[in-house]
Amino acid sequence: MDSTAETRQLESAPVGRLLLRHSLPAICGSLVGATYNIVDRIFVGWRFGHDGIAAVTLSFPVMLILLAIGMMIGVGSNTLISIRLGEKNKEEAERILGQAIFLFAVLSLSFTVFGLTFLDPLLRLFGANEKVLPPARSFLAVIIAGAFFQPFSFGVNSFLRGEGKPRIAMITMLISAFVNIILDWFFLFVLRTDIWGAALATVIAQAAAVAWITWYYLSGKALLKWRLRFIRFDRRLAWTVLSIGFPPFVMQGAACVLQGVQNHQLGHYGNAFGTAHGIEDGGNLAISVMGILFTVFMLFLLPLLGIGQGLQPIAGYNTGAKQYYRVKRALSLACLSGLLFSLVLLLIVQAMPGLFISPFIDPQSPMKPMLMQLGAHAIRIFASLLPCVAVLVIVSGYFQAIGHTVLALILTLTRQVFLLIPFLFLLPPMFGHFGWLPGLDGIWFAHPLSDLATFFLALHLLIREYQRLKKLAAADHEPPATRKAQPNEKRVGTV
Repeated sequence: MDSTAETRQLESAPVGRLLLRHSLPAICGSLVGATYNIVDRIFVGWRFGHDGIAAVTLSFPVMLILLAIGMMIGVGSNTLISIRLGEKNKEEAERILGQAIFLFAVLSLSFTVFGLTFLDPLLRLFGANEKVLPPARSFLAVIIAGAFFQPFSFGVNSFLRGEGKPRIAMITMLISAFVNIILDWFFLFVLRTDIWGAALATVIAQAAAVAWITWYYLSGKALLKWRLRFIRFDRRLAWTVLSIGFPPFVMQGAACVLQGVQNHQLGHYGNAFGTAHGIEDGGNLAISVMGILFTVFMLFLLPLLGIGQGLQPIAGYNTGAKQYYRVKRALSLACLSGLLFSLVLLLIVQAMPGLFISPFIDPQSPMKPMLMQLGAHAIRIFASLLPCVAVLVIVSGYFQAIGHTVLALILTLTRQVFLLIPFLFLLPPMFGHFGWLPGLDGIWFAHPLSDLATFFLALHLLIREYQRLKKLAAADHEPPATRKAQPNEKRVGTV
């Protein structure tokens, strides 16, 4: 099947089979790609203990800024590309692709200069103390030096999914993950490098992904081509790409702020917990537990994100092609799949929480019993409302795919800014007088409570969207002579 025919499957193949075909490679690729964080934390935990995990965790807010750049450009341009392909406008899709490549290069290189200049202030801002600052600096400096590769590999890989090539996108993730695992082991346990070896392994793995994607496009196998005349700044296109991609940028930016607030709260209440139990550096211990939780929860989210990524090209393409009944069915199947997966995972976590914590802890560490106890208690709380999270992830991704960026932005801001950050300040003092872990329990419970409140908003928007799609789908089946113009049929993402 050639590239054009493969892309046109988005409007002709059965929706259920199409969602499975796009979601499974995205899930597999995302799960394998998650080794960037999982393997780093496992190897770092075994080699450097909980202080090493704390150093990587404190570096994560800055890494989120890089991911925010990649998501802003990648989601914004991929949404437009999918819609233009649905409209059979290939040249405009290639112009958007060229603009995205230009933006990746300029913004990521600018961040490298900024990040290396203000490295220590950034780490202190996000909660690093004098003990953990040196390893965090060593790790993060390497990540920032290779800042070009993460957003570029993430963003351009999403274009392959947008034109109906989920298997090629999965291969990209497999190559990168394999390189990362091998080099992590080689640097940390063969060469016995400092913690910067884990960062260097990640950067080289991302560079390998970029090399593979570049080769694939330049070989002419992709539907869209990299055309030099389009790789330049176009103010009109740049504004449209960045505005559509702004919600995921805000999402990651809010996550960055959230991580900073959370690290400070963990340091404060962790030190209080440590003092009460005779534990030195209780703040770093609490931050390392959160680092493990964050990594494990990311592993939980990746299949949901994979379902959302599988939905996005189907929704975007068929929105452009005005096949609204296919959009509605794809959205329904994606939500049902996410709910079923999250319910099964919820049961496993509640029954065997230690299964997800123990891989990150050195078996010989004297702190293993305490880390296992804290981690198992916290992960049960974190995962208690996974079905609500599933709906949030898929609905937010859907609105991004069809160009309704304001709705996606509202969901993001509600959860991470209007609810979660205030909860992190309000709940720990409330839990200071009761609970198994006074103060810290307030931090753990802040996450599921914000998920629950945002879920009701997402459910309202989802019901309203179903009604809109049902109306548009019914209008599509009316005879042309009797069909009335639909106010919602305006061109999405017009540039």
